[in-house]
Amino acid sequence: MQGTHSLTLGMQVRFSYSNGHTPGLMLAEIATGVGGGIVFCADLIPGRPWVHLPITMGYDRYPELLIDEKRAFLEDKLAREVRLFFTHDSGCASAQVTRDAKGRFGTTAERVELAGEAA
Repeated sequence: MQGTHSLTLGMQVRFSYSNGHTPGLMLAEIATGVGGGIVFCADLIPGRPWVHLPITMGYDRYPELLIDEKRAFLEDKLAREVRLFFTHDSGCASAQVTRDAKGRFGTTAERVELAGEAA
């Protein structure tokens, strides 16, 4: 690893880390060549309801830390137009991050499946 990128996998793969959900949770992001890429949100943001900052899971180890991590994570993905890939959302496989006038995060351009993400 060199910073957030993998020396082995190349500059198209980067990683974010969380210590709020589970210490050392790694979130892989792949640049797709279209937009900013896609990031595997794992259990940091398992589905659309968890994009809202105060929402955390009951078994998160450090919920206050997790909220700060989610804020930084979402701000970065919004700024770089990286799509979120959800692991536990039966109605949505991926979505683009949005932020409303009040600063609340949400999603748009939702897709039911990942087919065509890298196209």
